[in-house]
Amino acid sequence: MESYRLDSRIVEDDKEFLIQTVNDTREGIIKTSLFANGELLDSSIMPHSEEMGEPEILELIKATHGEKKSELEYLLKSFKEVIAQGRPEMMFHLGTALYYKRMYTQARQLFQSAVKLNHDYHEAFYYLAQAETALGHVEPAIKAGVRAVELRPNFADYRNALGEAYLAAGSCKRALIEFDEAIRQNIYYADAYFNLALTYILNAVTKEDFNLYADLAGKTSDLLKKAVLIYPGYKSAPYDEAIASLNNKELKRAYMLLKGAREAKKEQLRRERSSYFHRFLIYTDWIAESNLADRIKFLENEINRNPGYVDLYYDLGICYLHQARFNWQKSTDYFKKTLEINPKLLKAQRSLDLCQDYYLKLSDAIVDISEKHG
Repeated sequence: MESYRLDSRIVEDDKEFLIQTVNDTREGIIKTSLFANGELLDSSIMPHSEEMGEPEILELIKATHGEKKSELEYLLKSFKEVIAQGRPEMMFHLGTALYYKRMYTQARQLFQSAVKLNHDYHEAFYYLAQAETALGHVEPAIKAGVRAVELRPNFADYRNALGEAYLAAGSCKRALIEFDEAIRQNIYYADAYFNLALTYILNAVTKEDFNLYADLAGKTSDLLKKAVLIYPGYKSAPYDEAIASLNNKELKRAYMLLKGAREAKKEQLRRERSSYFHRFLIYTDWIAESNLADRIKFLENEINRNPGYVDLYYDLGICYLHQARFNWQKSTDYFKKTLEINPKLLKAQRSLDLCQDYYLKLSDAIVDISEKHG
């Protein structure tokens, strides 16, 4: 069977985005990748049935590529609209979608705008700290992380993010305080144990605090064992090499290998959450209904081709909930028009009250489901 490749380029400000879709005939998958100025940002895989013929696969490639291109165009368009509208919540949710697509510069701008409008927006400060860290801006990352912790001192994730910013800045003593506090708040926090081990190793390399150097092998071994026990995914070839390097007192090499294992875990999480584009759609109240209809049609076609691909069913369920919200809103609008014509029609007023009440419950349910999905 022939291999196909589709390329689309979108130029936005000073960046050229490339969407590339190819089919792997050996693996039976279609892979779409997103690049920005040549750097890979995101990739997704769509499996297809072995029984599919070449014309069907070509159509699937075109449909998949078109969806990803539309998704990027929508994100870039939404970026400008959200900034213009000045709604912190929308800035945060779109920023989250862009963050998990590794579009850190745009995500940072949205988080910065959100916290300027809402100085107590702790979630936006938390993600701003991570976006700044990803961009290598350690001082702004620390500033944002400190503010997030000030607003929610008992959130272990915020402590861990601030600790990572301190660690990136080479401040082991302050990083240790944050990781220790994250573990105190959540004794099953694998990332904090892993980061604490990294902190002890880096301190031994930089010699920032001689007191932290005592029993390095024992402390790091215990912390890493706890991290792996809670999250076995840390155990990998680089991890095993790092342990061997630690035993040989090759601290710099051990640190780099363990840091690589940490980043691999982050990348896995990022890939899992790169569909936050759909989560962003759930949170918007201004998305065009036609876009939703196109998405439903696409998912229904994919389910016909891949009846065993469970995520397709889940996404379609969320889309139908979103469609229900549109329909319920239309009912509300018509009851309002009824009352404009006849304000004394009691059944219309009662219907409007019940409809508005249920609409809020439906919207809350969609938000709750989308949060659990993310």
